[in-house]
Amino acid sequence: MKSWKMLLLVGLAVAICSPNAPAADNRSIVPADILKMSFEEMMNIKITTAGKKEERVADIPASAVIITRNDIEKYGYMNLEEILENVPGMFVIDDYAGYRKTFGVRGFYSGYPRNIIFLINGVAQTESLFDYNVMSNFKIPVEAIDRIEVVRGPMSVLYGQGAFFGAINIITNSPEDNTSLVAGSLGNGRGKGAAKIAGAQGDLHYSLSAGLAKDDGPNHKLSKMVSDMAGLRPWGINGTNDTTAGRLERDSGNFLFSGEYKGFSTDLMFNRSSDEVFIFKPSVTEGSTYRREMAIVSLGYEHRVSDDVRLTGKMTYHDFNFNLDWDVASSAFPGAEAGETRGGSNYFEYELDAFLNLAENLEMTTGAYYKYTVDTRFSGDLPIFGLSEKATTDEIDLWAVFFQANYRPWEKVRLVTGLRLEQQLGYEIHYDRNPGSAASSRTTGSYDEDKVEVIPSFATIYSFDDTNVLKLLYGKAIARASFFQNGDQVKENLPNLETEEVHTYEANYITTPSSNVTVNFSLFHNILDNLIVRTVSAEAGSLTTHFTNGGKLVTNGAELTIQVRPMARLVAELSLTYQDTEDRRDGFKDIEVAYSPHFLGYAKMAYQFTDRISFALTGTYVDEMQTEWDVRLNDFAGGRVGEEVDGYYLLGANLRVDDLFGTGCYFNLRGSNILDEEYRYPTYINNTWADRGTLGEPLQVLATLGMKF
Repeated sequence: MKSWKMLLLVGLAVAICSPNAPAADNRSIVPADILKMSFEEMMNIKITTAGKKEERVADIPASAVIITRNDIEKYGYMNLEEILENVPGMFVIDDYAGYRKTFGVRGFYSGYPRNIIFLINGVAQTESLFDYNVMSNFKIPVEAIDRIEVVRGPMSVLYGQGAFFGAINIITNSPEDNTSLVAGSLGNGRGKGAAKIAGAQGDLHYSLSAGLAKDDGPNHKLSKMVSDMAGLRPWGINGTNDTTAGRLERDSGNFLFSGEYKGFSTDLMFNRSSDEVFIFKPSVTEGSTYRREMAIVSLGYEHRVSDDVRLTGKMTYHDFNFNLDWDVASSAFPGAEAGETRGGSNYFEYELDAFLNLAENLEMTTGAYYKYTVDTRFSGDLPIFGLSEKATTDEIDLWAVFFQANYRPWEKVRLVTGLRLEQQLGYEIHYDRNPGSAASSRTTGSYDEDKVEVIPSFATIYSFDDTNVLKLLYGKAIARASFFQNGDQVKENLPNLETEEVHTYEANYITTPSSNVTVNFSLFHNILDNLIVRTVSAEAGSLTTHFTNGGKLVTNGAELTIQVRPMARLVAELSLTYQDTEDRRDGFKDIEVAYSPHFLGYAKMAYQFTDRISFALTGTYVDEMQTEWDVRLNDFAGGRVGEEVDGYYLLGANLRVDDLFGTGCYFNLRGSNILDEEYRYPTYINNTWADRGTLGEPLQVLATLGMKF
């Protein structure tokens, strides 16, 4: 506690003692700039994620949130996860399991990172084994980010499967921002370093960044999360080991290069991470270690045929590998080595897009996409469960064609319609049990859910004037079963999984009644069908796991965001989301949906003392949540896998000083959960040991010293 108080005193001393001086480099975008921008100008900001081309926020067929470098700096976000926790409609759950923090969106949480597609500079970060967007696979330092575009709503027309509730594009190569920097950060239990070099030489524009991060993880007593500690004792938990300390550590390294030259472009990405996690039960000693590596190479070319025709092409290669060292114990196999699981995938993506101005009032984007998965593999050697297994397949092919047309029949009305046809061809999965032993056996099954998916979208955008815009939106998105999920079906001789679907209807109204006020209001109605859920049990030394289509959820909700500037140097934002989700399965209509808070709240405030010194506050509220209802409990009468968790409010603060002593250096002091509130995430099916809920992070303080040049 003394250490963070000392950091705070140092930060205040630096802020008070620093002399007034202009910024060292006019290329740097200081937090004061955004305070000078009118909200009408903000509506005219152009983004690329919603249509794969530059469009004004007011014209895109979706609701969007834009996080600029200025936002990241003035609010002092420590990492990408913290940024997204402050995006309206998003909430996080950390069950300490394989994926750590995963996000729910607008009333829906799946427990697995497959709700939203993530892109970096327009390049998808999805791996092809689980079809997940695990944030540990792209731990970009926040210092490298120029802008984040969060486009909410189904985005499968443009991005295919997985863009269930939207697309998040993390941009590090903005040509408008050539800031270079180095930075180091230190806090209670965590530290990181980052460097970025960006610039232009003639026709060459480039951006190169690298980062390292280490986090000791939370230090919580297990007895605070478990009603009956006796149930954990067979797993090595006792009075001297009643803590998570040293068993949930995380570290990562990231490298990213992006370059453009005379129409040619490239993105080279490499990420390595190591996360300690709890699998089914708390770890025995140092934590089950989940190591991941992902490398991506993307090459593109853009050619403008004429003023009305522009063509782009891109080829991308993805390589993903993981290894999970299990650190668990079992009373059924005392003294047995836990074992490990491993796997990976390699695939190529090819895409050709055309951007056409067909008439003065008609534009069209059309494209063809092909994905060729070369290799997908998963294996495990788990003596702790008396299990050895291996699942493989030959190549997997997927193709798609799509278009999105933007038609303006009248001056104030814009119609946007899109359609995607996508098909994943069938493939065989070979499952080997105890391979190489006398008791080996092989099961071969086929995934033949290879129908052509028809994915439509439609929007009507009515601009009353430059400051009032109404959007009526409809979209469909899909999420197809992954190789890993299908492998489990083959292993258990279960039928193919159907494709998940979401249909979203939304009315979005944006108004700027004055230059100092912007109001964004949305009503949304989501229909989710054929949801894929996982059933897991690890009892009596046996491991059983499989997936099933879990039925239909319907969500109705409303979202209101108000941005105000009551004075020249002060900007504030308040957002409130209400959502009500109903489970339409037989027998579940009177059971409250799990992991679906009714209310979400977000607040931000930033004050610019001088052109160099700013102070900001952030606040998030997440309503109470129930845990999953499991029909197998209580002699199949059903019951919750854990206790309901209370709602909680977290407050953060940030002090930033730019251009220290006229040197181009800056100092940042960020605190999250500064009231040190004890709060809980609801237990999830993979970690039902924590029936009272897993504890969230206590007060965290991070001091950063960096230099821009």
